[in-house]
Amino acid sequence: MKIRRLLYNLLLAIASVAVFFVIAEGLTVLLWDYKLQGSHVGVVIDKGDKRVVHEGIEYVTNSLGLRERELDRRPKAQKTILVLGDSFVWGDGIPVESLITYKLEKRLSGLGYSIEVVNGSGGAGNAESEYQRLIWLTPIYRPSTVIVFFFTNDILEASDVVDDSKLLVAKSWRQNIKEFLRSKSLFFAFLYYLYKDRIVEIVGVPQSLLPPDYFNLSDSKPGWKSFKDYALKMRDYCNQNNVSFRYVIIPTLTCLNNRYPYKEMHDKLKQFFSDSGIEYFDLFPVFRPYRPSMLWVNLENSHWNDLGTSLAAETLVKWKSFLIGLER
Repeated sequence: MKIRRLLYNLLLAIASVAVFFVIAEGLTVLLWDYKLQGSHVGVVIDKGDKRVVHEGIEYVTNSLGLRERELDRRPKAQKTILVLGDSFVWGDGIPVESLITYKLEKRLSGLGYSIEVVNGSGGAGNAESEYQRLIWLTPIYRPSTVIVFFFTNDILEASDVVDDSKLLVAKSWRQNIKEFLRSKSLFFAFLYYLYKDRIVEIVGVPQSLLPPDYFNLSDSKPGWKSFKDYALKMRDYCNQNNVSFRYVIIPTLTCLNNRYPYKEMHDKLKQFFSDSGIEYFDLFPVFRPYRPSMLWVNLENSHWNDLGTSLAAETLVKWKSFLIGLER
């Protein structure tokens, strides 16, 4: 009798949980206007003259493989700003009109400046690849100013930058289950995004879920040392070619409050830039008043959206000497 009673209670509990999830799934479908998507996958086009439509966004490259105008269609501007960076500059998930380079050029033009702003991003990379693009693109575009947009994974070694498993701790069976449930159940997806968008803001991101290379930065960490070495190489190359050189720090769009997990990195970066004579601008205070999801492309893609690039552009054009390099 005891075993039968135990089995009855177990089956009743399982049935109750199942009924709860069925009801919860149904209510979520009725009340939450969201279409299930798979995990976001970025797109990098490594050849010129290509047109790709990915996740509803059109990506078109010129003959150099840049998400930029063709060389013979460049505006006749008095100055050129070359912008380097990773997928944020490339514009992962956003149309051309939302690119940071597009918005900077448009705003500077509205202020009466004849300035071309060139998107020199390759879509992914770190300081080493940005240095290589600098020495490749500078003779072509002859910029008066070079601005490199730094993002967190710029301190990873080159082989790790395009490896998604390095952006979080290597994917475990728990993450695989999470991704499966998120793609199959709208209710689970709702709970996940509630956590990602709201709860994380309150409790913070457990450091155990973040790459150890992002913390306790020192020259003993190859990625951090490599970043500094190539940042200095870019500075020296620009100085030798009479080009102004700047860095802009893009914060990771999560916990934009006192629980922001990468404060140490920002402090280390700013100290390094100051010691190295590199002008910089940290966008964290600009984004801090906003809930991170307000700045995301969507719930699956936490690159910056049109609001994010607009805020950055509006802020940077206020510092015209920073952008244009008026001292040159």
